[in-house]
Amino acid sequence: MLTSGQTGSIWHESPRLRDRIVRNVCKSLRNAYGRPRLGNPIDPMDDLVFIVLSNKTSPRIARRTYADLRARFCSWDALLHAPISEVRRILKPAGLSSIKSRQLRAALRSIKSHMGSCDLRPLRRKSAGEIEAFLVRLPGVSEKVAKCVSLYTMNVKVLPVDVHVHRVSRRLGWTTRKRADQCHEELESLVPPALRYAFHVDCVLHGRRICRPHEPLCTKCCIRCWCEYFKGNRRNA
Repeated sequence: MLTSGQTGSIWHESPRLRDRIVRNVCKSLRNAYGRPRLGNPIDPMDDLVFIVLSNKTSPRIARRTYADLRARFCSWDALLHAPISEVRRILKPAGLSSIKSRQLRAALRSIKSHMGSCDLRPLRRKSAGEIEAFLVRLPGVSEKVAKCVSLYTMNVKVLPVDVHVHRVSRRLGWTTRKRADQCHEELESLVPPALRYAFHVDCVLHGRRICRPHEPLCTKCCIRCWCEYFKGNRRNA
């Protein structure tokens, strides 16, 4: 039965068929892209900084800016005590440097206040709910950012929904919601926990390479046989 939180066409299918479709899509994406880390650090504090820098900038610029930060500061505690103007200068290539520098410093202060140092590894001893609740209270940390840090560095089986995951899911008919931040609960209820990491990272690569915002390369798509967007275009051709 459909609920108000389930908006995509896939929810009209029987649970058994729905599960089979989801698993087939996940398998096809995994066969095409594997289980990459996409450059994300393995330490949760490092990853939080990396993801904050990645917001609204290209992966290449985010990686370079993160490398510049690590080269300049021997620790995140050192960044906390550096002049804000210096942090802003390093972050300038990534865009929104005034906002990101303030948010990053405020997040580091909060983490140090609670943890004793700029270190998020103690969170690994907490439950998934406690981890996310702590992270989303930090300045500049959205639900998506918190889920990314949890997924990449704490082995929490959540499903972050970024613009790529959202676009792929909409075209598949898994959701009709207009914003990525509206889809976390819906898509987590659809994709089994064991498949969420691969689905997330594979959708990021698929969205960059094939399922692009404009002029998607549908003829090269490994999941087009399950895609409502492709079927609709083919019917209207």
